[in-house]
Amino acid sequence: MTERTFSQALRRGLGSAIVELKNAGNTTAYRDVLLRCCLRDISYDWQSEGSRGHYLYDALLASGEPEYYERAIIEKSLSRCSDGLFYQLSAILYRFADDGSEDAKEALHSKYDYFASKKGRLRETPPVHEGFQWDEVVFHLLYLDGFSAFKRYAEDVGKILLRDSENRAMYDGWFDVRVKNVFGKKRVDAFLDRNYGRSAAIKALVDTLKIRSDGVNPFQAEAKRRKITIDDLLQIARGLAAEERPRLKMTGSIYRFAKKASDSEMRDLAHAALHEEHETVRALLLKPFGLKTTWSRPFPLDISPLMEYAWSENTLLAESAIDCLEAFKDKRIHDLAVQLLERKGLGSFALALLIRNYRKTDDALIAGLIGKSGVIPHHVQQDIGEIYCCHRSADALPILLHTYRRGECAFCRHYIVRAMHRCGGVPMKILKECLYDCYDETRDFAKRLIKRSSIHSEGDGMNVRQLS
Repeated sequence: MTERTFSQALRRGLGSAIVELKNAGNTTAYRDVLLRCCLRDISYDWQSEGSRGHYLYDALLASGEPEYYERAIIEKSLSRCSDGLFYQLSAILYRFADDGSEDAKEALHSKYDYFASKKGRLRETPPVHEGFQWDEVVFHLLYLDGFSAFKRYAEDVGKILLRDSENRAMYDGWFDVRVKNVFGKKRVDAFLDRNYGRSAAIKALVDTLKIRSDGVNPFQAEAKRRKITIDDLLQIARGLAAEERPRLKMTGSIYRFAKKASDSEMRDLAHAALHEEHETVRALLLKPFGLKTTWSRPFPLDISPLMEYAWSENTLLAESAIDCLEAFKDKRIHDLAVQLLERKGLGSFALALLIRNYRKTDDALIAGLIGKSGVIPHHVQQDIGEIYCCHRSADALPILLHTYRRGECAFCRHYIVRAMHRCGGVPMKILKECLYDCYDETRDFAKRLIKRSSIHSEGDGMNVRQLS
């Protein structure tokens, strides 16, 4: 690999970067790239993919000189970091500490001490949420220090809650999800019960946990408010139309409406959207009919206007229309998708229309468009995975291989690998790379496939047609 291709593979979390380090006779040429990736958040979306810290530590081990990088990583972790970078760094430090590094363990303790010393006055301004970061440090210390790490954290948080019961230094569900998973519900509950009458701090913690567990979910609280009307939605949409990312800001109001709306009310909303003159407002009113939410419903009127909107120069309206059309299987939608892709390319978002309306003849068009893309946009990576997980095609492998190498999202790459398996098999070379992928489920999937008796060593020599 060149330094550039190694950097691209490492940033994308591909196992090929670690394979390269394992096979390279001299890894010093990759030092700058590897250190730079450790000190920056390289995840595409850490909330869906998870941290790439464990992956990067595997890369450090593969380099043969992990100690070369440790001091710089420690120093960076002790500074103020965004959440994604902090999770990445703390995972690397945990691995160093678990392998016996006292310096890395001391760094995690120093970070804990910093958060505890703030006595609840934690920074909560995106992208830095120090309460969550404190939780993350404790999570690693649970494995390094054992039950004593939990006892110390419970006392420290309890003291904060004694002074301010509404303080969010401790986040709902953390104990149930993490501490009880590590030590078991019985042991954790026994400690809290035993110390409830002995420690005012533990009592404050237990009482707060109970109040919060008995509380109403934010979405449920929203749903209990007065019923939102179509006129309300229109007013809100018109107020948001000129703002940045209006669709995201509209989500809460749309949820409140769609959750309680009858079929006739949804039909009335569809009519209101079709009669709205402002294109951005129309796009916002179409949001409940798209497939991007769990509470959406199919568009209840004739889809012809939506097909017209899909050509709109207003990107938000075109995308909303396509979201709505994704729910339908219809020859007209297939033809629309092909026309949009031919004229506007992958930026038209029309690839999503083929998830339900795919034909094998579409492979040539898709391959041509994918082959021209140096970097695969996230929505394209997602759509390619869905199309070929749903539809088998022996001709899809070159498309999937190109998307596998050029896509940025490790979560979506997992489905690309699954689609390869469905469409004729994953080349053994790719499977071996996947054993080191940054995404846990991809690694596990590769292990299962390699163990299967149907996979033979001659897969190494598979002749895979490449995209030009």
